[in-house]
Amino acid sequence: MTSSKLTGNQAAVRIIMRMLSNQTLPHTLLFHGQNGVGKSILAKEVAEGLMGSSHIEKIRKQIHPDLILFHPEGKSGVYSIEQMRSLLQMASMPPFEAALKVFIIHEADKLSTICSNALLKTLEETSSDTYFILLTDQIEKLLETVTSRCYKVRFFPIPSDLITFFLQEHTTLTKEESRNIADRSQGSLAKAKWLQELKSENLEQFLTKLFSLILPQDYSQFIQLMVGIDALLEDTNAEIILEEILEWYRDLHAFNHQAPGFYHSNHMQLLAKKAKEPLPSLEQILEAFIQAQTALQRNIKLSVVIENMLLQFACLATS
Repeated sequence: MTSSKLTGNQAAVRIIMRMLSNQTLPHTLLFHGQNGVGKSILAKEVAEGLMGSSHIEKIRKQIHPDLILFHPEGKSGVYSIEQMRSLLQMASMPPFEAALKVFIIHEADKLSTICSNALLKTLEETSSDTYFILLTDQIEKLLETVTSRCYKVRFFPIPSDLITFFLQEHTTLTKEESRNIADRSQGSLAKAKWLQELKSENLEQFLTKLFSLILPQDYSQFIQLMVGIDALLEDTNAEIILEEILEWYRDLHAFNHQAPGFYHSNHMQLLAKKAKEPLPSLEQILEAFIQAQTALQRNIKLSVVIENMLLQFACLATS
């Protein structure tokens, strides 16, 4: 690994490259920082650097038998005992093609206490041909016994100007369009790409109509808007839609406090109008948002999740 495709977080790249070059890379790494800032990209580049150039093609196609990727499965949204048993069994086996094997554990904060404790002994006694890279955007949720066994590398939000430059280099967006998306991405290149790749204006139209409503007075219009929303936005990540709504309420608070910088800067007139209405506190908004995320993880329909969250906001604002 002599270079990286990472946009931003070059300090993390330099740390990893130096250790790879000196052959001092720890066998247990923990990459932590918000989503969409390159943790997964660098983890795979680490695998390339460890295994060598002859393995790069299979690694990039994610078909290499010695690169094992783990994600939470099932309705619970957490790692299961069966997954952990499978991981530990594979960790005990020798590599198939390369001289070593690399395990990348996405969303490591979704490891239950039982799974974390089961993994702990393996992390403590990692063999010379095995590397673990844990990824998380919520390091505080990991057991301290796990984090203490890992070399931690922190990832930071990507500066807006770097995201703007990336979009201009890799898309047909204008500078103004690129800057607007960069501002809305909040330091996440993955989110910026998602916003750029929207094939229609369905989401924007939906959000404009949604933000224009007053609940519970406009409840009948709200229901009409929500009819068919799951089909309308079927190609849109549900959690990102929730984040768009959350940022709207943050913008309203920012407007009321005359704070600079708005996520939905393309809706300033509507923000000025809606900011005059009662608002729940930011603490209440964040709590309801977390409840909505949990509901999505339990496979509750997006329309139901949004309805419950916004009606909760309306009740909190008037209580």
